[in-house]
Amino acid sequence: PPTCTTPPPWRNRPMILLALHREGDRRFRIVELQDDGSRAYIEGDALYTHVTGAGENLLAYVETMQGALANAPKVLLLGTAGGALATALSRRGTEVTAVDDLAWAFVAARRWFQLPDQVECVHADALAYLGATTRRWSGIAVDVFRGVEIPDQFMTPEFGASLLRALEPGGVIAWNVADGPASWTVARVARAMRQIGLVPHLIQTADDEWSNTVVICHLAQQTDPGVGAARQPSVNGKT
Repeated sequence: PPTCTTPPPWRNRPMILLALHREGDRRFRIVELQDDGSRAYIEGDALYTHVTGAGENLLAYVETMQGALANAPKVLLLGTAGGALATALSRRGTEVTAVDDLAWAFVAARRWFQLPDQVECVHADALAYLGATTRRWSGIAVDVFRGVEIPDQFMTPEFGASLLRALEPGGVIAWNVADGPASWTVARVARAMRQIGLVPHLIQTADDEWSNTVVICHLAQQTDPGVGAARQPSVNGKT
């Protein structure tokens, strides 16, 4: 009889609970899947991180963000979770600054997801950090959620202006949205990026039953994509 080699959705696979953390009304779990030893970072029912036992990323949206930021020597990551993107970039020599408002995320990323020691971890609110910092990066990854929703404060002109101030000339922004390219949320993110002079390109990804869209942005006057040229984005394309 025919067989299917595609693993079932992660939630239907046998797993071991490694850690449980509550912060306010937020609930986080770290689990290890018994069939392959991979590990996952979950908030509520939302899967944020999934890596092999060696810490290698297994999610398509993270791979897409990594490709967009491949040529950026310095990357600011807003939102860390289990640190799969930070780990992947750091292992290839990128200087990574990871910001998260949940201090426990860094503990989890170091202990269970092999986040490298050289990744700079900053426990701070992303908006406050961007508003106060004078540093600039050649790449910025935006991966901020409550569950699967992006908080409204990240959809403001003020946040867009802060992103632009922190971006080096020729830099790239990769923004993860937990929805399809035709969604209202993706449209809001793309519009916010256009309002600050960036050109957004959309790449759709799929993991199990989840669909994400990575919005990759360069400056409008930037005819040569430069940073991130290792993987050219296509509108509504698959990774």
